[in-house]
Amino acid sequence: MMKNYRIAIADPSPIILTGMSVIIKELADYDVVLKTNDVQTLAARLHVVSPDVLIVNPVMMDYSKRMMVRHLFEDLPNMKIVALASAFFDAQQLKQYHGVIEITDDAHRIKSTLNLVLEQGGGGEEDADSAQLSDREKEVLVCMAKGKKNSEIADELSISVHTVITHRKNIVKKTGIKSVAALTVYAILNNLIDEKDII
Repeated sequence: MMKNYRIAIADPSPIILTGMSVIIKELADYDVVLKTNDVQTLAARLHVVSPDVLIVNPVMMDYSKRMMVRHLFEDLPNMKIVALASAFFDAQQLKQYHGVIEITDDAHRIKSTLNLVLEQGGGGEEDADSAQLSDREKEVLVCMAKGKKNSEIADELSISVHTVITHRKNIVKKTGIKSVAALTVYAILNNLIDEKDII
């Protein structure tokens, strides 16, 4: 029997909170174990419900603590933290989250984001920094997302097939993501490629 992942949702808007909860409850493999629009309830209940993923709107954080999100939850090291972006947030702020769900995302995109986040290994800001792909690795990743074979990537980028394989290994190592499908989602979420460019 497959594991159902436990999801906690925190957003100040009752409408957004209810909507996210309904969408996630309809997704296979996910259970909503906590939903709250109150920071104190979130802090008190997180340890009790021990979610696999916390989906939280960054506006729930005190402004002075918005750049310390992972430190706020460091006593739950296995919990992934996903930003629920209902407004514009600085890229540096969002970088510290394991993933980002936009307020306009549909159920398919939300599930893709959650799957990607749960496939990623590790956590912590050091991992996020070390996961920065080089420009060449990004080019290889885009080609992979477009469904190109190693030989086609090598021809397009004027490198050897061996070098392509090395870049692919580095991409997997840095992102912690092994499947091409999940790497494609990663490329989309990081604005390396547009969905319409994928075959």
